Amino acid sequence: MKKRIINSASYSIVQPYGNVGVDSGQLLIIDPCYLEEFMKMYSYEDICNTEGSMKYKIGHDGIACKLGGFGGDGNFQVDSVTNHGKYSPEYSKFIINLHE
Repeated sequence: MKKRIINSASYSIVQPYGNVGVDSGQLLIIDPCYLEEFMKMYSYEDICNTEGSMKYKIGHDGIACKLGGFGGDGNFQVDSVTNHGKYSPEYSKFIINLHE
């Protein structure tokens, strides 16, 4: 099911993209090409004790972003936002629906 969001300049389309299962009340956003390096640097306990941006080995932020504090387990819908083909990449935003 597509939903349309209309603003003054143009309109975007919001639609279901997928789902993510959660058992620990937290999510980790990471580019898969950094996953092996990340797992050498951080334990599960390190991840649990961090909020927000996580650091690369050389010290700057951005290897991953840990989201937490939104509750327990569940299966959460992820929606994509497209700008009607006007921009690249196709998706300009992803929305994780933690509570509906």
